[in-house]
Amino acid sequence: MRLLLVATLLAVPTVQACPLQADDGTLVQQGQVQLAWRSTPAPMLNGQPFVLQVQVCPKDAVLRRVDATMPDHRHGMNYRPTLKALEPGAWQVDGMLWHMAGRWELRWDVQHLGRTEVLRTSVMLRP
Repeated sequence: MRLLLVATLLAVPTVQACPLQADDGTLVQQGQVQLAWRSTPAPMLNGQPFVLQVQVCPKDAVLRRVDATMPDHRHGMNYRPTLKALEPGAWQVDGMLWHMAGRWELRWDVQHLGRTEVLRTSVMLRP
């Protein structure tokens, strides 16, 4: 009976602990996926290109897409960013540029365990 219990416990998938932390609101979570990001330069400026450094947890999750829209204006960016895997769980997003001030919504599509989790966060870009 004990052997059966141990075998059953080993067969149950466990959720990998996510050690990501961010004190500035740049941490988002959806389902079992957690994502932390920061921009370079910080803060992001109107009409200036910036790069995003992204950490995803669990580390076997894959960042598939990053986009940004202005929900109040009903449009997105004029550029398509590119993703570059740096190491498991770490990504760089190049080609980001917000062409006007206002509320932007960042959208992150992360694939994990055969599902795509959509994570969103709002950013207010000052003039």
